[in-house]
Amino acid sequence: MYNKAPFASWVPKPLMLLLILIIMFPMMTVSGVYISVITDISGAMATYTEYISFANNAGTIGMGCSIMILMRVKMRFRTKEIIATSAIILAILSYMCGTTDSPIVLIGCSFLIGFIKMFPMIEMMLPVMFIIAPTGDRGKFYAIFYPLSIGFGQLSAYYFSAMVFNGSWQTPYLFMSAIMLVIAVISLIFQHNQRFGFKMPLYQIDWLSLVLAATSFMSINYFLVFMKQQNWFHSPNIITSLIIGLGLFIILIYRQNSLKRKMIDFTAFKKKNVIHATILLFVLGLYLASTSVYTQYTMGVLGYNNLINAHTNLWMIPGIVIAGILAFFGFKNKWYIKYYIALGFVCFALHTLSLYLIIQPHMDISYLEYSMVLKGLGMGTLFIGLWYYATLNLQMNEMMGMMVVLIIVRSFLATALGGAIIGWASYQSQWQSLNDISIYLDSGEIPNGMAIYQNISLNALMASGKIVLGTLTWLIVPILIFIATHSYGNFNFRRVILFRKAIRGNSIKGYKF
Repeated sequence: MYNKAPFASWVPKPLMLLLILIIMFPMMTVSGVYISVITDISGAMATYTEYISFANNAGTIGMGCSIMILMRVKMRFRTKEIIATSAIILAILSYMCGTTDSPIVLIGCSFLIGFIKMFPMIEMMLPVMFIIAPTGDRGKFYAIFYPLSIGFGQLSAYYFSAMVFNGSWQTPYLFMSAIMLVIAVISLIFQHNQRFGFKMPLYQIDWLSLVLAATSFMSINYFLVFMKQQNWFHSPNIITSLIIGLGLFIILIYRQNSLKRKMIDFTAFKKKNVIHATILLFVLGLYLASTSVYTQYTMGVLGYNNLINAHTNLWMIPGIVIAGILAFFGFKNKWYIKYYIALGFVCFALHTLSLYLIIQPHMDISYLEYSMVLKGLGMGTLFIGLWYYATLNLQMNEMMGMMVVLIIVRSFLATALGGAIIGWASYQSQWQSLNDISIYLDSGEIPNGMAIYQNISLNALMASGKIVLGTLTWLIVPILIFIATHSYGNFNFRRVILFRKAIRGNSIKGYKF
């Protein structure tokens, strides 16, 4: 048991573990936007869903930016000060999110919630890491932690949907605000007043780099989220946001390379494992963004609500648990990580294929439950496998610097870029489908011809969904080729020599591959 937990010495160790879980999981869950009720929030605010998606991504950007100063804040203040203060601020911000009618306020609060919640999260994650993997085995930690965090996220999404369905869109925010106040009271009662042996000064923080990173990512966020709403590259706002985002990011890289105390170590991105994992994270984002096609189909065609969708998503949890079990035994027995990562993408491809085959005008949503198990298995496998491979053989300073960018890539940039691509493909496919259908129709010859417009639009929606999902299914072929051509740190020179001998016609009898 971890005997240096952030609690007073009089607290029993079993109670310590319980308090860690009570604090950690709500901190992981609190957010400025809860994804399962995005349409409810946008409807209540009478605004575009793009603003709510913008706010959701802002929370992820805030989390990434906070990692830049995470360890300095941890070593400057007491654990009790960090958790109690953060919990009170998060309670205020959650209350503001639940009582505002302005999407701008929601965006700002979401960014601050993501920024603030990382400080108490790291205070709880470090003792959990020591409990799960006392020897520092990252693979064992990821195999247990990621299934718990992703599974709890799906479970909380369902309960938030139920709160909104039975109450109002404000209920989850007020509920989380109350939970944060309870955590602040728990921190004041049970945590000790000790600090590290020395204080790390805050004046060494390069605040300009922090502002550059936040502004750059928020500009790219605007570019990716509002592309469809503002007619793609025909809008000067879209082009300007892209130029500002990329320009400030280049300035950030140049500034960090010239600093004595770097906040982001970009040299980690010269390593092959980091580059390879980053590319695959972008591909993963494309599969995750395909959820929009599923949501359009279930809500637009079948007429289901967010609560039913969230209940169906609960079937991801068995798949996530299976992914954790496979990872635990795989890392323990030194299984080849190449096949573990390939398994994750194959599961996503099968999930996409099942959605492609199921789409039809009338369908029982219970048929989607089995495909959700595949999605959960794929998500859990790739979250564990890609993150483990990206952090392989990295020092702590390299890993912390890499996490600033990689968390934003995984949770925002990849999914937002994938969403923009799928949004464009769906838009074009719907127009093409409507054009193909209109060739055979003439409303002048049909009594009350406009009455069939709704059926035509639904057919176009289903046709575009099949086009997008079918394309994503075939994407697995280049992905598997890309994975197969990478060594994952275990390049077998002996096997290459044997293949060369076989190609030349030489005998390889007696050799072992």
